[in-house]
Amino acid sequence: MQLIDNNPITQSETLRVSALHALAYCSRLFYLEEVEELYTQNAAVFGGRRLHAELEKQEDETWEELFLESAELGLRGAVDALRTRDGETIPYEHKRGRCNRDADKKPIPWESDRLQVLAYAYLIESALKIPVKEGRIRYHADNVLIHVPLDDAGRQTVRDAIHRARILRAAPQRPPVTENERLCTRCSLAPVCLPQEARLAHNREWQPIRLFPEDDDRQVIHILEPGTAVGRTGEQLKITRRGQSPETLPVQQVGQLVMHSFSQLSTQALHFCAHHGIGVHFVSGGGRYIGSFDSRQGSIQRRIRQYSALSDGGFCLELARKLVQCRVQGQRKFLMRGKRGLKQHSPRLNETIIQMKKVLKQLPQATSLESLLGLEGNLAALYFGALPCLISTEAPREMGFSGRNRRPPKDRFNALLSFGYALLIKDVMNAILTVGLGNSKK
Repeated sequence: MQLIDNNPITQSETLRVSALHALAYCSRLFYLEEVEELYTQNAAVFGGRRLHAELEKQEDETWEELFLESAELGLRGAVDALRTRDGETIPYEHKRGRCNRDADKKPIPWESDRLQVLAYAYLIESALKIPVKEGRIRYHADNVLIHVPLDDAGRQTVRDAIHRARILRAAPQRPPVTENERLCTRCSLAPVCLPQEARLAHNREWQPIRLFPEDDDRQVIHILEPGTAVGRTGEQLKITRRGQSPETLPVQQVGQLVMHSFSQLSTQALHFCAHHGIGVHFVSGGGRYIGSFDSRQGSIQRRIRQYSALSDGGFCLELARKLVQCRVQGQRKFLMRGKRGLKQHSPRLNETIIQMKKVLKQLPQATSLESLLGLEGNLAALYFGALPCLISTEAPREMGFSGRNRRPPKDRFNALLSFGYALLIKDVMNAILTVGLGNSKK
């Protein structure tokens, strides 16, 4: 028996049992977590933690949690609960959801859960040198307890999974997206993996179940007042403003933390945010985006693909061309929607919409970044030149717009534009730091 001591050198020699659970669920999920070291958390993850916390309070003397490692088997992990009765040692796994059902509607474990409890049972045998006859899985949603026997076939299943996991850990590229689309809808790493977008990129005729990951319902917290301090207390963020009582926010409710002006963030709070996948961004007092905290680790394979892509001039030009095209198409549609609400006809607005369409058709012919920048500048001039046509005549005079200016903006309209762009850049950076952005061609 060898207890885990959080030594990274020791841990690098073995696989986590939970990694085998991910492997059985989806090989791409395993690769993202174990090789690229990408993690995220959703409601199901937090719900699982709450379940385990509740179970810990209910445990009696027959239950214990055990951290084990077996170099011989190549596994390490913490058993949810270990129960010893009548001389038999039985590992238990607790799951929030419902069990699987066979053709006769009899309860059976999900394959990933079955592999996980078998791996824990085998790990106990290997580390403690005691026989284990079975593992058990409790599905709390339908209150079902399933017995999983550890026989020779079960041991072979675990060894095969370990062998497959080691091959994947040495692979230089991500596995393809799983063919079972239903798995993606429940996966906590769907916002990182982007399975629907990957499928669409390889098959334009494919019809997605859900094109984009679910919206993040967590709050974006903006710290606006200079001198405000953000710290940590327990599993909460503590916000202290001058002359006011501190406010606390549970970590599960926060998706991003945006620090404006000269607000303060403690080191403990920064570590806390990094651990829980909370994006931390910094904006100046004037509303200019300054930067974001990058807490990523590892991800070597993804970065190799990024550098490879950026070294490909053709790929860079194509990517830039798509970015310009998407941006301008959005601007043109905005002008067209605004046109519908106008009480009076605007020849200038109509002409701009037509002209932007003509310039858009020239984008595929841009053969260099320089020529593309010229077209983008032309399109920007057209858009901002027509933008005043959408401003209501009833708007206050100080909210008028006569042209784009920045660094610093010289009027209120441009100040709002610049601040909006700063928030947009912040959200784009938050997505990049979460997703990672690899080379889609690979």
